[in-house]
Amino acid sequence: MSTDTIQRPLKKQKEIEFHKPTLSREDLKGVLECLVDEHLSTGEIVERFEKSFCHTFKYKHSISCNSLTSAYHLTLLGLGVGEGDSVILSSFAPVAALDAIFLIKAKPVLVDLAKNSFFPDAEEFRKKREAHNPKVAVFDHSFGSLINIADYELGETIAIEDYSEVIGATSEKIAVGRQSKVSICGLTAENMITTGNGAMITTNDSSLATALRSLKSDRSSKRVLGEPKFDYSLIDYQAALGIEQLSKLGVILERKKKIAQAYLQAVQNSRLETYFAQPNEDTFHRFPIVVSTQGYEEVERYFKSIHIGTQRTITEPLHNILEENKLDYPNAERLYQRGHCIPVYPNLTKDNVQRIATAIRRIY
Repeated sequence: MSTDTIQRPLKKQKEIEFHKPTLSREDLKGVLECLVDEHLSTGEIVERFEKSFCHTFKYKHSISCNSLTSAYHLTLLGLGVGEGDSVILSSFAPVAALDAIFLIKAKPVLVDLAKNSFFPDAEEFRKKREAHNPKVAVFDHSFGSLINIADYELGETIAIEDYSEVIGATSEKIAVGRQSKVSICGLTAENMITTGNGAMITTNDSSLATALRSLKSDRSSKRVLGEPKFDYSLIDYQAALGIEQLSKLGVILERKKKIAQAYLQAVQNSRLETYFAQPNEDTFHRFPIVVSTQGYEEVERYFKSIHIGTQRTITEPLHNILEENKLDYPNAERLYQRGHCIPVYPNLTKDNVQRIATAIRRIY
């Protein structure tokens, strides 16, 4: 990539947006039927969605929530995390997890990423776990790359697995969504499947599921004097969208993997990097490329000049939010400062994919 590439007059091309939700007429029809029937509260369709989720992924219990933050909040409460307790997580973990930790007034303990990896550094994780004795550890499959929680020494620490970006993934070595006592799947517009906004907590532990449901405010939950109930319920028309989305998850995954293969080949023929280590199993929910030879702004201008939408790998790493020393998180900082996520959604046309792959090869 050079300055000449940016300044040279280019034939006007249609903008390739960074992201588009994968919505169909069936999705919209299901939502419309709910609205026509005035399903504007939490009822039988939410229950049907939870059962469909259990049936599809073979869980005993699924508890829907209206946001990823509320799912983390309920889960931390259900696991007995309280004020002053430590929770260990990657600097690239979802900000929703950090917000839930703040709500409980617990203490976040951050771990840097491993070098050339989307995942927390295992040795640093061990040292910080021994130093802080965290009650809970959060592990997420960043960007759709499968993390093996068995690679980390947990001791007495309880794991929460966030499989938002790898829902539907299969692996011979990793039991996706089942590596911990409880797991969470986000359902926002940016996730693999969506209810508009929302999340699902999944577990095979019946006592934990009962405890989690008791924290939500609904008609069936009994109140205890002095204990709050949280208005975290999904709405029926959101659940109707989720049911339809769930039915086409396989198609979404297949399309994303096919697009990603074109990008992986383009990266191999360039000076760029990406950290997907298991291309046959990763879901490529997002596709970061790392440009070491150019500054972030220059690469961003390049993509804008050829009408391709991109985003940073993350809005802001957690170590920045907590105002910790950036020098303590060199690998997370590098991915943040040098990484660009390129479009990888299923609605991209063959021409779109070819344009993006060509753009990757031209960066140098």
